[in-house]
Amino acid sequence: MACGKAEAPAAGKPVVAVPAAARRFAPPADGLLTDAQLDRYVAVRRAARGRTEADAARALGVDPDEHAWVRARVVEAIEALDERRVRTASAETYARTLAQLHETRKAVRDPATIKSLDEQIAGLEKERAAWKKPAPVAPSVAANARRVEKRRAEIDAPPP
Repeated sequence: MACGKAEAPAAGKPVVAVPAAARRFAPPADGLLTDAQLDRYVAVRRAARGRTEADAARALGVDPDEHAWVRARVVEAIEALDERRVRTASAETYARTLAQLHETRKAVRDPATIKSLDEQIAGLEKERAAWKKPAPVAPSVAANARRVEKRRAEIDAPPP
């Protein structure tokens, strides 16, 4: 099949139809996305205007099951990327805030203000120490996150 049209059989060769069930998508054992899958994912999202992504996938000749699997992997990757970004931003905010409080504490002479600053510093340090370490990310999710990160703007872009 080329461009969605049946090709003429070669002379003397029978045409063997492949049942739809045999063409169904089987996820790779390693769980890794390919660039070609991301290309199709973006194309389907762009083509979906006013219809479901499954309908757009079928219209483009993309197996809807494969598209759904790829979408789930993309969502996992984006979630891992966003969690890392939020954790990093939070850690930076805590560090800046604590540094500012420590600097302010050095300049203050009033005992009541010093006590208040010490309590704020202790509270923030206790809060920061209580953070749970992030659960380890599966190697396939980490690899997919690296691949998705390179194309994040394209993946997140709204359909034209």
